Amino acid sequence: RNGKLLMIGFVRRFGSDTAMVQDFIDQGFFGDFYYAKATYLRRNGNPGGWFGDKKRSGGGPLIDLGVHVIDLVRYLMGNPKPVSVYGATFQKLLNRPNIKKEDLASVMIRFDNGAVLSVEASFSLNIKTDEGKVQLFGTKGGAKLESDLELYGEMGGYMTNTTLASGSGSDFNGLFEREMNHFVSCVLDGTPCRAPAEDGVTLMRILESAYES
Repeated sequence: RNGKLLMIGFVRRFGSDTAMVQDFIDQGFFGDFYYAKATYLRRNGNPGGWFGDKKRSGGGPLIDLGVHVIDLVRYLMGNPKPVSVYGATFQKLLNRPNIKKEDLASVMIRFDNGAVLSVEASFSLNIKTDEGKVQLFGTKGGAKLESDLELYGEMGGYMTNTTLASGSGSDFNGLFEREMNHFVSCVLDGTPCRAPAEDGVTLMRILESAYES
């Protein structure tokens, strides 16, 4: 209404691994995405203070950690519209009983193109090690974004697993700089914004629907 730009801090959109996956998407490597899994699990990473206080932060690991992988998957899928959300949250481990929040969230999101995303996010969970990865499944190929980008497909009639020779991990080197530089370019040069306000509104609708569920 005021003719101003509001860009949302979806920093994973500016990762080098995201750019690589987008290159393969543009080349038709994956075909059509129809299912994805995103996990952001901590064994013991439950923040204190306002960060983990539901009354002040709005939630727990879903709204803190899960929001980034939900957005990343939706972004790589071409920003389909969510049509239904199922969610379950748990407060079981209670390693900080004076602060009220969930310590695990599990969510399933269906989009208008028929694709489905399954999400798990935790601050405290009885697992061996922390885990953070995104898996994408298409009609022609698939991918896993973790410490390195792995691609799964077919070649010469055989199923193949491919790890790129160049670095393809989801590290944070240059991540925030690319995000800030993009915003400056949007303001000064009129570059179309890659993370507009309406995407943030859609993500909040997904999170609120999960908590309502």
